[in-house]
Amino acid sequence: MKKMFSCVLVLALSGMLFFAPPPAATAAEAGPFYVGLFGGYVMPDDLENGADISLDNSWALGVKGGYIVPAFKWLAVELEYAYLAEQDLDQAGYAGDFKASNLMLNFVLRYPEGKFHPYIGAGIGWSWGELNVTGPGGAVDDTDNALAWQLLLGVNFEITRNWSADLSYRYLRAEYEFGSGGSDTTSTNHMFLIGVNFHF
Repeated sequence: MKKMFSCVLVLALSGMLFFAPPPAATAAEAGPFYVGLFGGYVMPDDLENGADISLDNSWALGVKGGYIVPAFKWLAVELEYAYLAEQDLDQAGYAGDFKASNLMLNFVLRYPEGKFHPYIGAGIGWSWGELNVTGPGGAVDDTDNALAWQLLLGVNFEITRNWSADLSYRYLRAEYEFGSGGSDTTSTNHMFLIGVNFHF
């Protein structure tokens, strides 16, 4: 049911962006810099921690700043911070949750012409994760930071000269070491996001 809701939400937001009135001028004319706010629905894979632990879906909220390279308008560089809210453990015998904060540097390849700018990208950065779990193997309440990476796919739509909207999908992965034994815990997330940007 949750997966169906997320698909319907993504399709509805896509339609809203597609049928929005055309902009008076392109956002790129406002300048190469932009700042943005984004958020949306997060579908995590099972948390891999010796055993695969199922997690509930959650949400994310973030901010970013970017720069479209004037000499190569197909390339943008972004610095972003995103908060992944609590993902409750959804498996018999386990209780607790996982959450994370991420600081990422993204490199984005974008189509520069027209009002629609499809894009793909990749990011690398650092994640601060927190795991609180009680299960058959005992209890863990710990934090750790680790290298993280992500893949991006989406479309940017120009609304006015200074404003644009984003609809995107992101795959985010990080591996932490939680607990006194430092056991590896891998978190992977599928993020369906919508955002708004101000260009200057």
